[in-house]
Amino acid sequence: MGDLTMKKLQSHTSNKYRTSPLDKVRVCFYGRVSTQHEAQMNALENQIQWYESILSDHPNWEKINVYVDKGVTGTQAKKRQGFMQMIEDASKGEFDLICTREVSRFARNTLDSLNYTRQLGRMGVEVYFYNDNIWSCESDGELRLTLMSAMSQEESRHISERVLAGQSISRKKGVLYGNGNILGYRLVKGSKSSENTYEIIEDDAETVRMVYDFYLEGMGVKTIAAKMQELHRQTAKSGCKWDATKVLRILDNKTYAGYIGYHKSHTASFLDHARVPVRDRSQYEYVKGDFPAIIPEEKWNRVQSLKQKKVTCAGQGKYGKKRSKDRWVRVLVCECGRTYHKYKWRVNKSGEECCGYQCWNQVNNRKKSYRIKNGLDAEGYCDVPSICEWKLDFMLKHILQKIWKNPKETITVLTETIRENYVEGQETNTELGCLKRELERLKFRKERLLDMRLDNQIEESAFEEKRRQIQERTTEIEKRLEASIGQEVTESTEDISSAIRKVKDVLENACNLKQKKIDGNLIEALVERVTPTEEGVFKWYLNCKATEDAIFDEKEYTFYDSFCLCFEEAKAYRKQYGNFIRANQWRDLQVEVFIAK
Repeated sequence: MGDLTMKKLQSHTSNKYRTSPLDKVRVCFYGRVSTQHEAQMNALENQIQWYESILSDHPNWEKINVYVDKGVTGTQAKKRQGFMQMIEDASKGEFDLICTREVSRFARNTLDSLNYTRQLGRMGVEVYFYNDNIWSCESDGELRLTLMSAMSQEESRHISERVLAGQSISRKKGVLYGNGNILGYRLVKGSKSSENTYEIIEDDAETVRMVYDFYLEGMGVKTIAAKMQELHRQTAKSGCKWDATKVLRILDNKTYAGYIGYHKSHTASFLDHARVPVRDRSQYEYVKGDFPAIIPEEKWNRVQSLKQKKVTCAGQGKYGKKRSKDRWVRVLVCECGRTYHKYKWRVNKSGEECCGYQCWNQVNNRKKSYRIKNGLDAEGYCDVPSICEWKLDFMLKHILQKIWKNPKETITVLTETIRENYVEGQETNTELGCLKRELERLKFRKERLLDMRLDNQIEESAFEEKRRQIQERTTEIEKRLEASIGQEVTESTEDISSAIRKVKDVLENACNLKQKKIDGNLIEALVERVTPTEEGVFKWYLNCKATEDAIFDEKEYTFYDSFCLCFEEAKAYRKQYGNFIRANQWRDLQVEVFIAK
């Protein structure tokens, strides 16, 4: 640091009093506008011209540089490149004075205003706020700067509130936010923001459809990501680099079902403008858009329902869990909120293994009664009795017999519906279907290219190059299609009636309530949750439709029926399968049935 700087630090003399023509003051100017709007940019030009005119009023001032920030907020100094460059140059001793029009141009954050003027003061550089007539090195400069900065900060807060109010109005109009960087769509801007819309990019949209189809076929997100890379499918902006996160973003995005999503993130503070993601999806607001959907809403809902079954909720968080292969562990949830552990109850004399289910809370932490007896904290723990597996089958069979009056007739109707729509739904290989659709698109593109050439809309050299690319891609797809057809065992070689009979056999087996254990597929299709309670009541929640709710909500179910299963009924039931029970070991089963609204 030079001698002149050291003297200024010691004397704190303001440049305001350096007026002699021989006492040169090296000065720089700083200007800023907060948006790229044309009127704001014109205002910036006016600021720069105005700074030039100030030099004529100060003959001893020597202009060193002009620093400018365009389209940047004043509440975040570190994001202003011009401002930070000015601070760096000040540290090198390149000037003595910074002249800016007003405090709000320098910073809208009180803390930033004070910190940077103090930092500059230590460098021997003063800041002059022309409109506010504040010289930072004057005795009352910091006090006046604090007051003006606080006013600027408050103005910034009001601006933030007005912006939020404007966004609320925009949401009601269905305005599309963002840059449109979403796989499968292209943002089409209208003359006004409310006229913005999406149009489908068919090649990318096919990738989205494949992701949804693979997930519904049972693939996990990691497997789908690997499959997408294998098929060389493009992501939104990273080429063919796929991972589980990218797949989940596609599966979570309701835009693909034709909706605009709001409240997915919010600004935590108007001072730093940091966007914080909203984790609670129930807070999201969806508005039906005026653009075409890539995924039918019904399919989107089915995917959300399947995802829900693969997630467990604890407190405010949601955690992925490995999907249990056991038919009852999937739906059992204790009154305390924990899932169930399956264990071997006993082995009968016949060698048959009997299984039971116990709350994981008890497995890990003991029962509530034990904790109370031993002086331990019992809050959040339970005494819900373990349940034997056969009792769950016993209860569900009684529930279905009350609700399902004629299962045979239902199966007949289903198989006839399948027969009528067999040709339309015959294509079950997702990849094969994608290849066929892509071949059709290539054919369409080739015809369109030829039309453009005939109408002289494209040069011959460009036409030949694009035609060559389409032909190469067509040849590649035809080879892959031929290989897929050769490898796949399709039902085209089977007798349709035989295939329908197989489907009917599967349905009859799944819906056969006389077999000892109810088919797991039937349980998964009908039962959303079973909640045992300490009072001995078993609450059954039945839901036959796919839902998009991420969290189970008891309020979405309405009470249907309640009944009690006594010892005599249980004895007769067990006798059917060569088993027995003792009266002194029996406790009546209280059943309550709830059905989704």
